[in-house]
Amino acid sequence: MVIYVESVLAFNFLLDYLLLFGAARLAGRTVARRRLLFGAAVGGAYAAVQLFLPRSALLLLLALAVMGAAAFSGSGRAVKLTLLFFLASCGFAGVVVLLGQGTGSMTRLARGVVAADLPWGIFLIAAGLSYLLLSVVFRFGAARTGREVAEAVITYRGKTARVRLLRDTGNTLSDPATGLGVPVVDRHALGGLVSKEEAAALPRIPYCSVGRVDGSLPLLRCEAMILDGKGLGARSVALTERPPGDGSAYAGLWCEGCEKGEKNAGTTQKAMG
Repeated sequence: MVIYVESVLAFNFLLDYLLLFGAARLAGRTVARRRLLFGAAVGGAYAAVQLFLPRSALLLLLALAVMGAAAFSGSGRAVKLTLLFFLASCGFAGVVVLLGQGTGSMTRLARGVVAADLPWGIFLIAAGLSYLLLSVVFRFGAARTGREVAEAVITYRGKTARVRLLRDTGNTLSDPATGLGVPVVDRHALGGLVSKEEAAALPRIPYCSVGRVDGSLPLLRCEAMILDGKGLGARSVALTERPPGDGSAYAGLWCEGCEKGEKNAGTTQKAMG
């Protein structure tokens, strides 16, 4: 069997991009596309080079770590996203092997490489099944589900970011200009939407939380916001440099009832605990 290096590079580049993108989506994070493309390029290059290198599990793990660092550096959750990418890769490989064994198309090539001679359509089906299974485990198997989680799409300067927010009745932040509730979002979860320097120049909104009675957060006035598929129009978002709690599943806090256009009353505004 003849193996073309350029084909290996191109195929793995595409596959790695889909896996990196899927890992970010499963975690509810927005990662800049150029970062994902960079990580996929690292993976494609490794796949081509490893054809001429000795087999090494350590080298493979190192390559996965470098891919994760290239794609997710600056996202605020690089380690978590890299581990999720590793699990997604293992899941995809398992589905491919299962389909290969089932169709009798598994082939052992030179240097101990095992390949499945499957049509492109089967690989796409395997990728879809892997994403679906991981979605069930990581998205719908979280500690808080259903109406306690909000999926928000934020638009700013023509760019969009998708984040997963926890509905929190304790978040009573309100926009001084409109009186509407203000969600609190980790700036890193917005990808490249707002830089640290840009956030520092934004107007600020006062808040208090457990352990802090006098603080302020940058207030980003977004062009549009969609919550669970429902358009809310232009809204404001308070930015933080860290997600709520341990940041294991959510990029910020939504104010319960705010999607209905309700205004928060009172002068004391509470945010992240």
